[in-house]
Amino acid sequence: MVSKLSVNRRAIWFWLAGVAVAVLIGLLSPPFKGFTDQAIAWARATMEQHPEAGALVFFLFSAVSAMLAFASSVVLVPLATEVWGKPLTVVLLWGGWLLGAAAAFGIGRLAYPLLARSGYADKLAKYRDYVSQRMKFWAVLLFCIAVPSEIPGYLFGSMHYPLRKFLAAMAIAEAGYAFGIVIAGESLAIDRPLPFLIAVGILAVVAVLAGLVLRAVRKHRSGGLQRH
Repeated sequence: MVSKLSVNRRAIWFWLAGVAVAVLIGLLSPPFKGFTDQAIAWARATMEQHPEAGALVFFLFSAVSAMLAFASSVVLVPLATEVWGKPLTVVLLWGGWLLGAAAAFGIGRLAYPLLARSGYADKLAKYRDYVSQRMKFWAVLLFCIAVPSEIPGYLFGSMHYPLRKFLAAMAIAEAGYAFGIVIAGESLAIDRPLPFLIAVGILAVVAVLAGLVLRAVRKHRSGGLQRH
């Protein structure tokens, strides 16, 4: 009986993951990409006219942007800051990104073969040499900082990496980006380019440094394996 229930539960999860991947494939289609501008315009109008509903829209849009490379909630940040202020905008942006990362993790873990059909397989393959299931937490954190936000969830999910450790690393990494982007977005909205350039520059330097450390660690480990 227990075995049968376990099998049924697993089948349900695989079915849900398959549906999620099918939706993802649809979202990656050219017609949907063309629809993105209209969605952003609708989100702007909702945020301006209905702040409470707009907060939910911004939160969900942030979640989607953490799963899809071409969808970005950053364009809505200046308006969000104006409507709700910096602290709440940071929380909504950060929380949405974490939700999207968790959803991507679930898809990667339960339906990676189906995910390959969406075109993400080749993109994920470029990063597989940098990660492993036994990665230290600090290395996972560096990876989450260094690569595009839509990559870690699918990749670590497909590797069956512990979810708690992954979400903890993403929470730290995305908190810094959320704070920096809100500061940069507000500066751009009030026509102060210098703080904007400084904030963007700091984020870029942190990402580059994290990538360089990861490459150095990978090169060191590869050299050690060759010697042995």
